[in-house]
Parts: sequence; C-alpha cells; structure tokens
Amino acid sequence: MKDFVVKKSISIHAPAEVVWDALTNPEKTKKYFFNCKVFSDWKVGSPIVFQGRMFLLIPVKLEGVITEVKPNKLLRYKLFSDVDDRGGSSTVTDELEYLNGQTVLHITDDVGVGEGAEGRYERSVKGWDKILNGLKDLVEHN
Repeated sequence: MKDFVVKKSISIHAPAEVVWDALTNPEKTKKYFFNCKVFSDWKVGSPIVFQGRMFLLIPVKLEGVITEVKPNKLLRYKLFSDVDDRGGSSTVTDELEYLNGQTVLHITDDVGVGEGAEGRYERSVKGWDKILNGLKDLVEHN
C-alpha cells in the first residue's frame, strides 16, 4: 500500500524564533495559510483550530489536537478536515533547524491511507507549496 506523506522543506532567512512566531500567530497565519487564523495554547493535548475563508468565500475550519511541541524547534498536530465534506485526517509535523543564519523548515504531512487518501495527498502537495512560499515571503519581507 502506498504511503501518502507530503515532505517539503524551505529555507527562510530569519531566526527560528521568527519563523515559529509566523507558524503560531493567528494574525500571521491568516496572511499565508489560505486566509485562516490558527488558534491554540500550544500545549500537548490541546486543541488546534485553523479557521477562516479560503479565497474569501469558502468557509474553512480545520480542527485537531497538538501531539508534540518544542518551541522554536518542533510542532506536531493531527487535523480532521471538513473542507468540502472530504473528511479524512492528517498528521502535520513542522521541524525548524537554524543553520548559517537561516531557518530550514521541514514539513511532513501524513494524510493517511484508504479511501480518498490519494486525492488528499495531491491537494496537500499543492497546498503546502503555496503555504510555504507565502510564509517565506511574509517572514523575509515584513
């Protein structure tokens, strides 16, 4: 059975603390994460919610739970999707590595297996490209 795991990395010319803030600050996520704000207290076992309007029209609410946190280094959470009633879940891991004056952000998104996994994987690949490029632009130019 094929694993449907998206793996992406991007180098951002900023300290890990600045990238972490962009990942966890709702006013910043709204600028690059499909117009969605993120809400959580960033503690293991706590809820995480991305909420907003994709393309300013389509209501989006992704809910999940934080499974691991190491501030400025690692964030892992499981999300359950309601986008277009497609369902499914994904486990997202954000790893930050500070090297030579820049932070390398590694994203892993395991969209699961079974019915609909291949479609979730394809949408996730495209979505993460847009998110990561927007995050890099926000951090480096604002």
